[in-house]
Amino acid sequence: MRKESAVERRFWTFWLSGILLLAAQIVMNVWLVTEAAPLGISDHQAAGSAARVDIIHASWVASDVMDLAIYSMELDLLFIAVYAWGAFAGGRMFAASSLPMLTRLGKIIIVAAVGFAITDYAETLSQLIQAAFTGGHDMLSGVATTARPIKLILFLVTFFGVLIGLAIRSWKSRTT
Repeated sequence: MRKESAVERRFWTFWLSGILLLAAQIVMNVWLVTEAAPLGISDHQAAGSAARVDIIHASWVASDVMDLAIYSMELDLLFIAVYAWGAFAGGRMFAASSLPMLTRLGKIIIVAAVGFAITDYAETLSQLIQAAFTGGHDMLSGVATTARPIKLILFLVTFFGVLIGLAIRSWKSRTT
Protein backbone atom coordinates (compact mmCIF):
# COMPACT_ATOMS: atom_id res chain seq x y z
CA MET A 1 0.00 0.00 0.00
CA ARG A 2 1.46 3.35 -0.97
CA LYS A 3 1.66 6.28 1.41
CA GLU A 4 -0.25 9.44 0.46
CA SER A 5 1.75 12.63 0.07
CA ALA A 6 0.73 15.87 1.77
CA VAL A 7 -0.42 17.22 -1.62
CA GLU A 8 -2.58 14.15 -2.19
CA ARG A 9 -4.15 14.41 1.27
CA ARG A 10 -4.82 18.10 0.64
CA PHE A 11 -6.35 17.25 -2.72
CA TRP A 12 -8.75 14.66 -1.31
CA THR A 13 -9.72 16.80 1.67
CA PHE A 14 -10.37 20.03 -0.21
CA TRP A 15 -11.66 18.69 -3.52
CA LEU A 16 -14.21 16.37 -1.91
CA SER A 17 -15.20 19.06 0.62
CA GLY A 18 -15.72 21.44 -2.29
CA ILE A 19 -17.97 18.91 -4.02
CA LEU A 20 -20.02 18.59 -0.80
CA LEU A 21 -20.35 22.38 -0.56
CA LEU A 22 -21.51 22.46 -4.18
CA ALA A 23 -24.10 19.79 -3.41
CA ALA A 24 -25.37 21.90 -0.49
CA GLN A 25 -25.74 24.89 -2.80
CA ILE A 26 -27.64 22.81 -5.35
CA VAL A 27 -30.06 21.71 -2.62
CA MET A 28 -30.47 25.31 -1.39
CA ASN A 29 -31.18 26.47 -4.94
CA VAL A 30 -34.48 24.56 -4.91
CA TRP A 31 -35.91 27.24 -2.57
CA LEU A 32 -34.66 30.08 -4.79
CA VAL A 33 -36.75 29.01 -7.78
CA THR A 34 -39.52 31.52 -8.45
CA GLU A 35 -41.55 32.56 -11.47
CA ALA A 36 -39.04 35.38 -12.08
CA ALA A 37 -36.08 33.05 -11.48
CA PRO A 38 -37.05 29.56 -12.71
CA LEU A 39 -33.41 28.46 -12.44
CA GLY A 40 -32.88 30.09 -9.05
CA ILE A 41 -29.41 31.50 -8.47
CA SER A 42 -28.42 30.77 -12.08
CA ASP A 43 -30.92 33.37 -13.27
CA HIS A 44 -29.31 35.91 -10.94
CA GLN A 45 -25.86 35.06 -12.33
CA ALA A 46 -27.09 35.52 -15.90
CA ALA A 47 -29.34 38.54 -15.26
CA GLY A 48 -27.18 41.01 -17.20
CA SER A 49 -28.96 44.17 -16.09
CA ALA A 50 -29.91 46.02 -12.94
CA ALA A 51 -33.60 45.84 -13.86
CA ARG A 52 -33.51 42.05 -14.22
CA VAL A 53 -31.62 41.69 -10.93
CA ASP A 54 -34.22 43.84 -9.16
CA ILE A 55 -37.04 41.67 -10.55
CA ILE A 56 -35.32 38.55 -9.23
CA HIS A 57 -34.70 40.19 -5.85
CA ALA A 58 -38.36 41.21 -5.62
CA SER A 59 -39.42 37.62 -6.31
CA TRP A 60 -37.09 36.34 -3.59
CA VAL A 61 -38.37 38.95 -1.12
CA ALA A 62 -41.97 37.99 -1.96
CA SER A 63 -41.10 34.31 -1.40
CA ASP A 64 -39.27 35.20 1.83
CA VAL A 65 -36.01 33.64 0.61
CA MET A 66 -33.82 36.72 0.13
CA ASP A 67 -31.75 35.88 3.21
CA LEU A 68 -31.31 32.34 1.90
CA ALA A 69 -30.12 33.75 -1.44
CA ILE A 70 -27.52 35.87 0.34
CA TYR A 71 -26.47 32.90 2.46
CA SER A 72 -26.14 30.81 -0.71
CA MET A 73 -23.83 33.45 -2.21
CA GLU A 74 -21.76 33.53 0.98
CA LEU A 75 -21.55 29.74 0.91
CA ASP A 76 -20.44 30.04 -2.71
CA LEU A 77 -17.47 32.17 -1.58
CA LEU A 78 -16.41 29.33 0.72
CA PHE A 79 -17.01 26.73 -2.00
CA ILE A 80 -14.82 28.62 -4.46
CA ALA A 81 -11.85 28.68 -2.08
CA VAL A 82 -12.20 25.07 -0.95
CA TYR A 83 -12.90 23.56 -4.36
CA ALA A 84 -10.30 25.63 -6.26
CA TRP A 85 -7.64 24.79 -3.67
CA GLY A 86 -8.53 21.11 -3.95
CA ALA A 87 -8.45 21.18 -7.75
CA PHE A 88 -5.14 23.08 -7.65
CA ALA A 89 -3.69 20.43 -5.31
CA GLY A 90 -4.98 17.71 -7.64
CA GLY A 91 -3.31 19.43 -10.56
CA ARG A 92 -0.04 19.62 -8.61
CA MET A 93 -0.35 15.95 -7.73
CA PHE A 94 -0.81 14.98 -11.38
CA ALA A 95 1.88 17.43 -12.59
CA ALA A 96 4.41 15.62 -10.37
CA SER A 97 3.67 12.31 -12.12
CA SER A 98 6.26 10.51 -14.20
CA LEU A 99 3.67 10.08 -16.96
CA PRO A 100 3.94 12.92 -19.50
CA MET A 101 0.21 12.81 -20.28
CA LEU A 102 -0.67 13.11 -16.58
CA THR A 103 1.91 15.88 -16.12
CA ARG A 104 0.35 17.92 -18.93
CA LEU A 105 -3.14 17.31 -17.59
CA GLY A 106 -2.01 18.41 -14.14
CA LYS A 107 -0.68 21.70 -15.50
CA ILE A 108 -3.95 22.33 -17.35
CA ILE A 109 -5.89 21.67 -14.14
CA ILE A 110 -3.65 24.07 -12.17
CA VAL A 111 -4.24 26.90 -14.65
CA ALA A 112 -7.97 26.15 -14.84
CA ALA A 113 -8.28 26.07 -11.02
CA VAL A 114 -6.71 29.52 -10.70
CA GLY A 115 -8.85 30.89 -13.53
CA PHE A 116 -11.95 29.31 -12.00
CA ALA A 117 -11.27 30.94 -8.63
CA ILE A 118 -10.73 34.38 -10.19
CA THR A 119 -13.80 34.30 -12.44
CA ASP A 120 -16.12 32.71 -9.89
CA TYR A 121 -15.07 35.23 -7.23
CA ALA A 122 -15.73 38.07 -9.70
CA GLU A 123 -19.18 36.65 -10.43
CA THR A 124 -20.16 35.82 -6.86
CA LEU A 125 -18.87 39.04 -5.29
CA SER A 126 -20.76 41.01 -7.96
CA GLN A 127 -23.92 39.10 -7.09
CA LEU A 128 -23.46 39.38 -3.34
CA ILE A 129 -22.88 43.14 -3.45
CA GLN A 130 -26.13 43.54 -5.37
CA ALA A 131 -28.11 41.18 -3.15
CA ALA A 132 -26.84 42.46 0.19
CA PHE A 133 -26.10 46.14 -0.41
CA THR A 134 -26.92 47.95 -3.65
CA GLY A 135 -29.76 46.19 -5.39
CA GLY A 136 -29.46 45.78 -9.13
CA HIS A 137 -26.43 47.46 -10.65
CA ASP A 138 -25.71 47.33 -14.38
CA MET A 139 -21.92 47.12 -14.09
CA LEU A 140 -22.01 44.41 -11.41
CA SER A 141 -24.63 42.36 -13.22
CA GLY A 142 -22.53 42.71 -16.37
CA VAL A 143 -19.45 41.39 -14.54
CA ALA A 144 -21.41 38.42 -13.22
CA THR A 145 -22.92 37.67 -16.62
CA THR A 146 -19.54 37.92 -18.37
CA ALA A 147 -17.69 35.80 -15.80
CA ARG A 148 -20.35 33.08 -15.63
CA PRO A 149 -19.60 31.11 -18.85
CA ILE A 150 -15.85 31.39 -18.32
CA LYS A 151 -16.00 30.08 -14.75
CA LEU A 152 -18.35 27.30 -15.85
CA ILE A 153 -15.95 26.12 -18.56
CA LEU A 154 -13.01 26.30 -16.15
CA PHE A 155 -14.98 24.41 -13.48
CA LEU A 156 -15.76 21.66 -16.00
CA VAL A 157 -12.09 21.50 -17.02
CA THR A 158 -11.04 21.06 -13.38
CA PHE A 159 -13.82 18.63 -12.49
CA PHE A 160 -13.51 16.33 -15.49
CA GLY A 161 -9.73 16.85 -15.62
CA VAL A 162 -9.43 15.55 -12.07
CA LEU A 163 -11.69 12.58 -12.84
CA ILE A 164 -9.68 11.76 -15.96
CA GLY A 165 -6.41 12.16 -14.04
CA LEU A 166 -7.62 9.81 -11.32
CA ALA A 167 -8.71 7.28 -13.96
CA ILE A 168 -5.33 7.45 -15.73
CA ARG A 169 -3.48 7.11 -12.43
CA SER A 170 -5.65 4.16 -11.41
CA TRP A 171 -5.26 2.48 -14.79
CA LYS A 172 -1.48 3.00 -14.74
CA SER A 173 -1.14 1.59 -11.21
CA ARG A 174 -3.02 -1.57 -12.26
CA THR A 175 -0.82 -2.08 -15.34
CA THR A 176 2.49 -1.75 -13.50
